[in-house]
Amino acid sequence: TPSTWGHFAGSREHHKMKTLLLTLVVVTIMCLDLGYTLTCLTHKSVVFETTETCLPGVHKVCYKSWYPGPSGGRKLDAGCAATCPRKLPLQTVECCTTDNCNR
Repeated sequence: TPSTWGHFAGSREHHKMKTLLLTLVVVTIMCLDLGYTLTCLTHKSVVFETTETCLPGVHKVCYKSWYPGPSGGRKLDAGCAATCPRKLPLQTVECCTTDNCNR
């Protein structure tokens, strides 16, 4: 009967709308940054500095470490870490938890 087909067509349209809504929710979640992502400075040398986006939920601190290098200079390392790295002999380590705080 026509009423049965009409009900079936409405169910199909209802299913399409649910699918569309679910797709929009998934796309929105993927496009939005729902969690805070820390950024830290990375130092490969004393003069060269870049920014690194830390892994959300993994890296919780920015660190900077240095120790005496050859010819009286210093060897510098910095970036993201899950926890503050352990200090080695003659090494200085500093950790912090805000964006680019490890300058």
